[in-house]
Amino acid sequence: MGLFTTRQLLGYTEQKVKFRALFLELFFRRTVNFHTEEVMLDKITGKTPVAAYVSPVVEGKVLRHRGGETRVLRPGYVKPKHEFNYQQAVERLPGEDPSQLNDPAYRRLRIITDNLKQEEHAIVQVEEMQAVNAVLYGKYTMEGDQFEKIEVDFGRSTKNNITQGSGKEWSKQDRDTFDPTHDIDLYCDQASGLVNIAIMDGT
Repeated sequence: MGLFTTRQLLGYTEQKVKFRALFLELFFRRTVNFHTEEVMLDKITGKTPVAAYVSPVVEGKVLRHRGGETRVLRPGYVKPKHEFNYQQAVERLPGEDPSQLNDPAYRRLRIITDNLKQEEHAIVQVEEMQAVNAVLYGKYTMEGDQFEKIEVDFGRSTKNNITQGSGKEWSKQDRDTFDPTHDIDLYCDQASGLVNIAIMDGT
């Protein structure tokens, strides 16, 4: 495009990425920062028994402490990056008004800022993928170039993995008459922990 021709920018559209970190928002709201390379994941096992009625004159029983297990891992780094060269700052940027061109220093700052936004978005997508796998399967895998494959297993009970038998799948039921309430109650009763939220798709 020539800079000395009569042109005017009527407007521009920016394509937005349809993405929301739903699982991070719902299940992993808290961020914990470590100052060490290794991270410890603790799982406290055992249930708290219900207190029993006893006679005031009978000696009480000592309760067992709950046990636990610790997994230690060294997580991988996620470092997306962009290359910047001077030619990008010389040319007009998308969305820049041809009649009011910005100087190269401003363009350089805008390009770097946009790159940082994209890189942050890329990192959040990786974190969301890990969150989805952690919720659905109780574990996720980290792997990449020059990085040894690591499986992060949260030790979730296999009772929390639901497999609907042949012919029992909700997707094969009559939507007008089928009520999944009984199944949901059963799944909650069989779960190893407290269920306070359910997410379903439209299929």
